[in-house]
Amino acid sequence: MKTLLTLISICAAAFAANGALKNPAQPVLWSGAVTAGSGPTSEVPECAPGCQRFDLTVDLPPGAWNNKPGGLQVAIRFGGAIFDNLRLFVYRGGALIAKSDGIISTAQSVLIREGQDGVYQVYVAYDPDSPSAAVAYEGLAEVEYDPKPHPARRLLPDLAVRPQRNLSFDPVGIFFDNISAQYPTCYESEVQEEGARLCLRFDQTLANTGEGPMELRFAIPSGLPAPPVTNAYQRLYWSDSPAHFEERLAGQMEFHQAHGHYHFKSFGLSSLWSVDNAGNFAGSAPLRQHHGVRPVGAHLTRTGRKVSFCLADVMIDAWARKGDGPRTYNAPDCLDPAFTQGGYDHFVQGINRGWADVYDWYLPDQYIDISGVADGVYILQTIADPDGRLVEADKSNNCGSVYIRLSNLASNTPAAQLLGPGPGCKGMTP
Repeated sequence: MKTLLTLISICAAAFAANGALKNPAQPVLWSGAVTAGSGPTSEVPECAPGCQRFDLTVDLPPGAWNNKPGGLQVAIRFGGAIFDNLRLFVYRGGALIAKSDGIISTAQSVLIREGQDGVYQVYVAYDPDSPSAAVAYEGLAEVEYDPKPHPARRLLPDLAVRPQRNLSFDPVGIFFDNISAQYPTCYESEVQEEGARLCLRFDQTLANTGEGPMELRFAIPSGLPAPPVTNAYQRLYWSDSPAHFEERLAGQMEFHQAHGHYHFKSFGLSSLWSVDNAGNFAGSAPLRQHHGVRPVGAHLTRTGRKVSFCLADVMIDAWARKGDGPRTYNAPDCLDPAFTQGGYDHFVQGINRGWADVYDWYLPDQYIDISGVADGVYILQTIADPDGRLVEADKSNNCGSVYIRLSNLASNTPAAQLLGPGPGCKGMTP
């Protein structure tokens, strides 16, 4: 039987090493796998940990950029184990002209403004911090045009909920929190701070399908302890000029102790509902808390707390479709100020158009406490911007649901299964 690394080596040797982009309407696609220590490791400095090279020839029709501002997009997306990562570097004529090398993502992307015809060397490089020895990926090169500048208008973002991809009772364990010894489906912070007992864990994926980024900005005094909350402002860009924008108060950022950085409050909300015989929502409210200990004075439905997010470009939602920009908002933006001015550290978070932010099931607070719930089929509903504080092009796609099956809940081995898309949302549209 061939080993995984043998199969990956065969795949790497067989994948297309070059391609030509000749049509603004059609992308060039390829695939491969990067193995630690393999490939042209001495060709460019970024290849040293291991890499693959793809030679991209751009041969667009004359006038491809005439009165059509935009650029050549080069992107990759990848999966693998938790915390696997790849980095993307584009060279031309022996010089590095673009890179996307952030962490905490499943994609990288660059935009080369009005990319000229010629040959580009695309390097997909292994990240030495990846737990896997090899990481498979897909590559993409295409023409992406900017939104039309006229008529002058605000380039509004548009949040859209994507179905859950993972459902689990295993928090996995991460470096900044401990799994509870008494309640092993939960993190210790969830048990101590929120009274959690049986944590149904799931991811939340919120995409931006609008013309403009969902961008949030805030500032805190330099050199002082982080305040627990501070005002958040949404920046809206106009189509006629990147320098034309407006800002509005959008809510608050809160300092998340478990994560060690600021999150936008009330960015997502999930809830668990009973299902009737026709597969519809049963009752007028989510399931209520039947058992378990909650902090004194708490009277909660079985609803996930309004989850705060550190907005970032994590996954390309519009893969191989028009309408996505380059990766712009990296997860480290939550930790470090974009700039310091006037005695304040200024932070920028966001989700660029065509991208999605993904909060995985193994992160703290990505759960609903279901202690006391019976085995059966339920609806898991998620809503973006539940308080309606953000300006968007369309609110109707802010909510989504999936059917799930819960079993063995009274045992030491509870199980959860995704069954498929659920019904239209109920009772939670802002």
